[in-house]
Amino acid sequence: MGRILIIILSLTFLLGLNVSVFAYADEQEKKEKRQRQYEEILALVKSGQFIFEADRAFPQSGSSIDLTTNYGYLKVTDSVATAELPYFGRAYNVDYGGNGGINFSGKANETEISENPAKMRIQYSFEVKDRDIFKIMMEIGYDGDTSLSVISNDRAAISYSGKISAVEEEEQ
Repeated sequence: MGRILIIILSLTFLLGLNVSVFAYADEQEKKEKRQRQYEEILALVKSGQFIFEADRAFPQSGSSIDLTTNYGYLKVTDSVATAELPYFGRAYNVDYGGNGGINFSGKANETEISENPAKMRIQYSFEVKDRDIFKIMMEIGYDGDTSLSVISNDRAAISYSGKISAVEEEEQ
């Protein structure tokens, strides 16, 4: 009876050890995958050829707004930024009968990229002078999830969430 107990305990110990080794290997694989994704997103941002597609807007007042049917984008190609984003908020000085959204196309000035490899986050910011001055700040995660904030002289600030991806050839 004692021998059977020792054998059962030994098998249980070996199986438990085996499971923990697999769990450690799985965790390492996830870390390596996240690191690869971070490096790909960092290369994409540094290339200056990407598009942000918004899926949710966060105006300063009120609750968040789903943009499934009213999506917007911000595209950066060759240091030129183009945006068509819906706007929900207070406008201080805009043309009467304007389209109401945040629309601009111009050279991205004062571009800054800062990396945080420990948290696998990238901060990307720039300024565009069109009919208004738009200050754009993006916080980008390792998987492309992005938070975009727009500060304008003529409107209340607004934020968006979405994803960045590479610009497809026909879009350029």
